[in-house]
Amino acid sequence: MKTKYLSIILLLLFSSIANSQINSNYLTGEWIKVKNRMIDGSKNVSESFISSKFNKWKISNKKLCIDSEPVNSYEEDCLDYNLENNFMRISLESGYEITKLTSDTLIVIQRINGINEIDKLEKLWFVKSSIVKNHYVNKHANDSILIANEHFTPTLNKNFISEIHKIFLKKNNYPNFNLVGNIIIFPKKEKIELEINNSDDKNVIENNIAIDYIKNIIEKTYNDWSLNDFKNFNKIYISFIIKSESYKNKESSYKGTPIFYFINDVDEIDKIYGIKLEDLKSSGENFKNGIIAFEDEKYDKAIDFFMKSYNNDNRKIDALYNIVAIYSLLNNQIKMCECLKKLKDLEQTEGIKLYNENCLN
Repeated sequence: MKTKYLSIILLLLFSSIANSQINSNYLTGEWIKVKNRMIDGSKNVSESFISSKFNKWKISNKKLCIDSEPVNSYEEDCLDYNLENNFMRISLESGYEITKLTSDTLIVIQRINGINEIDKLEKLWFVKSSIVKNHYVNKHANDSILIANEHFTPTLNKNFISEIHKIFLKKNNYPNFNLVGNIIIFPKKEKIELEINNSDDKNVIENNIAIDYIKNIIEKTYNDWSLNDFKNFNKIYISFIIKSESYKNKESSYKGTPIFYFINDVDEIDKIYGIKLEDLKSSGENFKNGIIAFEDEKYDKAIDFFMKSYNNDNRKIDALYNIVAIYSLLNNQIKMCECLKKLKDLEQTEGIKLYNENCLN
């Protein structure tokens, strides 16, 4: 089996940026991401948990503002960009090639100097936010109760969490608990109630004073919500988890009370924070050691290092491809196909192709 996966022999594929003109007037506005793959069609395993659920681009004449917070309308990151024909340049090293732009559709390809492999660069599909909003408005036109989601929700223009955090900092012991529930908005009654779904949790019971404070703060935020598209509903449910946490160890210390919307499983919070720095470092070191072991023809050690690299950071797809390459070199088809099956399950286009070619007989 021919392979191109070891980093030292990766084949770089180049796709030049076209010079076609676009109608820049279509570009201005708000866009909602509806799909994200790599250029070769592979699943983007590097996509953050937050942006996979919600990602909005707000584009003006010279600014690209990226928002992954569907409720907190005051939080967004903005970048300057220059439009060069069909290329949105956001730095000397990177930008987005616009492959399609109409009044309601935007498709872009990520471009980064020095990275040309088509399984390393993103392709993103967007539609105008007004289309998404109109879809949900029509869908719920006759409903009196709305279960809000990332793409159809009231938005908040005040950071009440910072107020809660400041109060908790004044306590002798910063409270530790997970609060799972719903913010219930009553547009016609102009009021808010907080529903707590884990009120029988030991840590919640022990921190009942802190919980009451949170409840009091949130239930006073009615005027801080934008409800223009939601006046006809009797009730609007917005699910949330508040994670109040304090710890201190040799490496670091932390105190905070962030709120996470549209999740009800505490285990999903770790996905939001992503890969820990120490795991990223360990993954990189193991990957480097894998290359060294391969060059020294210590193949078993190389496989072990590459697998550790992947286990530390499951976005490190190259580590799996490198293992495939080594098993191919050793003529171990069974182990090679086990690894290719992982790549197939991860929806990696080249991995699927190689699995079908080498492992189905």
